Amino acid sequence: MVAQYSQAVTKSAERRMRQWALGLEVMQRVEDQHAADRLCTEVQPYVAISRDTGAGAGELARCLGEELGWEVLNKELLECLASRFHLDKAMVEIVDETTRSWLLEMFGKWMSQHVVTQTEYIKGLGKVLVMAARHAHTVFVGRGAQFILPRERGLAVQILAPLTLRLEHVMQREKLSIDDARRYLKRKDRERRDFVREHFGYDVTDPHLYDLVVNLEHISVNLAVELIAGAVRKRFALS
Repeated sequence: MVAQYSQAVTKSAERRMRQWALGLEVMQRVEDQHAADRLCTEVQPYVAISRDTGAGAGELARCLGEELGWEVLNKELLECLASRFHLDKAMVEIVDETTRSWLLEMFGKWMSQHVVTQTEYIKGLGKVLVMAARHAHTVFVGRGAQFILPRERGLAVQILAPLTLRLEHVMQREKLSIDDARRYLKRKDRERRDFVREHFGYDVTDPHLYDLVVNLEHISVNLAVELIAGAVRKRFALS
């Protein structure tokens, strides 16, 4: 009982610390209706892709970008973050779509000047997403884009794939054994779920968060691209 109480207090403290750290930055625009309204007029239509780890969403996004003639930002977001805010790219990759202890948030900079805290990552991510969406029509892969950018300006898509296909992709891409690939998928899926829940308050597996859910088990990437591109053109009246 004591352990459960202590754990609950710790989680509550973490939540308050994150709210304090983020309250005056990216998330403030949600509470500021005037700023939110202005942002809606500035942001270009976008596609936000959420995905199962190893589902092949990166390739799908690239093909979708070519089909629509849009920019595609996946791992490129990390390079942009590191460059624009003078952060260590290796450390940005470590905190990418993960959650970190609030103790590191508070004391990490004291321990090493090379540490990039989760708060810095989220602040920078929000600014880069808004900057990119203002600049051009963009396909975003992961990183909670639909929760930061005006929802009415985007098409939210979830990409799913069967475990066998995901394992195959990860084994080839990461050069892993099947057992290591299973552990990799489990860890990455958990980190991405935790990332969205902790920072945006949503369950990323909830299908109601998306305009379109595509399962690649019996649908090819090319057909999925056609479906999503068609939905984009109809939604935003694009030729």
